[in-house]
Amino acid sequence: MPEDLSSMQPLAELEVYLLEELLEYQEDRLAELDSGKLARTSPVVVGNFLERLNVDDRRQVLRALSEPVASEILAEMDAEDSAEVVEAMREHRALAILESLERDDAADVIGQLEDVTQERLLSKLNPKTAAEVRSLLKYGPDTAGGVMNPHVGTVRASMSVDEAIQHIRKIKEELEHIFYLYVVDDEKHLQGVLSARDLIMALPTQKVSAIMRTELKGVCKADEDREAVALAMADSNFLALPVVDTEGKLLGIVEHDDVIDIIQSEATEDFQRLVGAGPDESIHDDVFFSEKRRVPWLAVNVFTAYLAGGVIFMFRHQIEELSMLAVFIPILASLSGNTGAQTLAIAIRSLALGEMKPADNTTVCLREGFKGLISGIIIGAIGAILAYFMTDRLDLASVVFAAMAISMSLGGLAGALIPIILKNFDFDPAQSSSIFLTAVTDVTSSLIFLSLGVWFLL
Repeated sequence: MPEDLSSMQPLAELEVYLLEELLEYQEDRLAELDSGKLARTSPVVVGNFLERLNVDDRRQVLRALSEPVASEILAEMDAEDSAEVVEAMREHRALAILESLERDDAADVIGQLEDVTQERLLSKLNPKTAAEVRSLLKYGPDTAGGVMNPHVGTVRASMSVDEAIQHIRKIKEELEHIFYLYVVDDEKHLQGVLSARDLIMALPTQKVSAIMRTELKGVCKADEDREAVALAMADSNFLALPVVDTEGKLLGIVEHDDVIDIIQSEATEDFQRLVGAGPDESIHDDVFFSEKRRVPWLAVNVFTAYLAGGVIFMFRHQIEELSMLAVFIPILASLSGNTGAQTLAIAIRSLALGEMKPADNTTVCLREGFKGLISGIIIGAIGAILAYFMTDRLDLASVVFAAMAISMSLGGLAGALIPIILKNFDFDPAQSSSIFLTAVTDVTSSLIFLSLGVWFLL
């Protein structure tokens, strides 16, 4: 009886590595990797594996692969890690890999190299490739120009549909994707757009001018921030957005896969900045690399934490008289901090997505403060009941209730106000907002609770 086919593992799964398998190969076992199996493995998986190795071990693994395969893997890695590998390679192989990379990926890698190394490699690349990479390097890595693909399908308005199709067939090797075709004049000024579907469905004798759309949406300037580009694509639901210079000349396109990378990168950066970690930091980074990014904000945190400690120090004699006050200080700080953190997360998201305008600032702050007050009344009532059962003192339970209501209201207000203040001073709203929020909520909650305790209990 033949073996049940449903229980057999697909052949494709047997011929590629899983990340878990690759991680089992220590540095001294890399030579045992099957180059054929490795070449069939997803570049994302191999790239993830290589980022955990030192540069010499990365070279050893890539040496077993062809330049096109190696370039696909490097394109999936962090540009800084890829640049380290390229710099350590023999020059002829580095040049071959750079030629195989998409031009925007090549620019990302070369942009991470020292100026001298950049110039040396660019001078030896194919002149056309070097010119395209140089044009991309003119733009910052966080701009539309820095992430665009210069290879874009263009046609003329005067062409017939059949002529346009023949033209696209001639340049198909240069194009990574053909979502849209852009209509330009002789000087490359953007005039219109049509989809590949529009072209295929039209009559062969029709003119491009008759089927193109001249109302252009989502057009980006080359120096526009890449985060704004990502938001524009999310709003328009297009698969690619055209990038133009100040004169309206088409320079390239930003594609949907680039935008996914941008969104992931920006979200990661914002999350890490929120707690004072480096925006470009990875869990696999060198110890000293990480410490250089973390310690400055931890130093700030020391001073803010001592502010809260200073408040408690001011009331040290009163706490000695009624030691039960000390029990509730961390409870108040935790609840007001969590209230502020909830607001902070929503406020930073709204600012990042452009949902909150300067005219909304006062309304938003008052609304969030009111939300905190409502939460404080509800949670304060629960906290007061628990405090009464713990101490059998109605007066202390009342102080706990009032302190929770006030401090949670201020926590909500601070959660909205801090990112707004940072933005008004041209700082990233996500930059260590939580550190400042913690300082504010710890200080205010302790000050409010201890002040009320002194007034009503002693």
